[in-house]
Amino acid sequence: MKNKKLIILSLLCFTLFTLIGCSSGTKSTSSNVAPTVTTPKPVKVKLTAKLIFNKFKETESKNITKTVMVDATHDTSGLFGRPNQYTEKIEWNDGRIKDSQVTSSIEVFKTEADATARKTYLEGIIKTMPMLMQYIEQKNNILLRVEGGLIPTQSEEYIKVFKSL
Repeated sequence: MKNKKLIILSLLCFTLFTLIGCSSGTKSTSSNVAPTVTTPKPVKVKLTAKLIFNKFKETESKNITKTVMVDATHDTSGLFGRPNQYTEKIEWNDGRIKDSQVTSSIEVFKTEADATARKTYLEGIIKTMPMLMQYIEQKNNILLRVEGGLIPTQSEEYIKVFKSL
């Protein structure tokens, strides 16, 4: 009789532990830690000549004339795609200047060092040939060249947009 009671008690305990271990009850988590909220990082947009030019058109469309999308076959300078030279270029004239010998342009280079070298080269030419005057701004690997025939406040309209990007 004792053995039967012991066997029944053992089976009852085994069954009870099995049911408790297999139960799918809810877990109670009482933590004072607030849930972590991650804010997405802003997407960094790669600046291209076309993107910058489109921004100019939003503010200066009435002044932009004679636009040229430069490529290897249509590059009067012959520098497009060559080592250490620009890989994208857009040229345009500003209608506020009549008979300008210089166009405005956006030049995109592979590296910032290439853009800096080009800027230094152009500034050297401008010092010796003032009739080729341009306002030149650099942002990383991109050069903005604005016609020197514009008065400073007019050129600043392009430069302000360029710096905001």
